[in-house]
Amino acid sequence: GALLNPFNQAAALTADIRLAPRISADLGAGAFFNSIIFANTKGESYRGLRLRAGFKYHLVIEDASTFYIGAEGKHQDIKHIHYKEVFRQGLQYRESLSLKRTVRTSGAALRIGWQYHFGKNLRWILEQSLGMGMDVNQVSQLLPPDAELVPEERFINFELPEGRSQRLALLYSIHIGVLLW
Repeated sequence: GALLNPFNQAAALTADIRLAPRISADLGAGAFFNSIIFANTKGESYRGLRLRAGFKYHLVIEDASTFYIGAEGKHQDIKHIHYKEVFRQGLQYRESLSLKRTVRTSGAALRIGWQYHFGKNLRWILEQSLGMGMDVNQVSQLLPPDAELVPEERFINFELPEGRSQRLALLYSIHIGVLLW
């Protein structure tokens, strides 16, 4: 499936495994391959790995649909190459440099969702979920020893700050799948 995030485009493969009549586990792996916000200039890139695992408790089970509550954990490891304005040699001059950032995020969230089965023999699944949790981010950036970032004045800045930070994570997901057995 594709993650519907306008900032970070990704593709993922996920398995939902029924452990008991009302309990299932889901495991997924994917890759970020672009970002229209963070890598929109030639020579910039935003790529990385995404891992996800969770469980679901199905509250309502009907012939073609289920409603569930659950929890999920995630880990993302992103390599980001982008251009930034920096001061060099003690603020003597300013230049644009291609810098490498690493963004590692781990998080956990509670979620509610709905699965709808459709198609011949009800083998296709449309799943939607909403959730809220917490992300912990570790961001590092490689700068030359004599470089200092030029402060950016933005009304809204989506870029995570360097170092360790935490933030509220709001989830909305849509998955389309097929039952294999």
